[in-house]
Amino acid sequence: MNVVEKKMKLTSKKDFLKCFDRATPGSRWNGNYYTDLGTGVTSKNLMLIYQDTYIFGKGFMGVADVKVPEKYRKIR
Repeated sequence: MNVVEKKMKLTSKKDFLKCFDRATPGSRWNGNYYTDLGTGVTSKNLMLIYQDTYIFGKGFMGVADVKVPEKYRKIR
């Protein structure tokens, strides 16, 4: 609906993850576009996403706020 009303862009990673945040209050999401390690080509129409983990009685771990270092994106 927000894309139709031009409040969000369909191709925006930030807007895409914001939709997941709204659907799961209190939780956080993060992700990145898929990169084929064999060819080095990044696919803008495929995103790998992950949700913050909830620990019962303690709350969310905060893993969605951790950035993956660039060196791990180039492991072969």
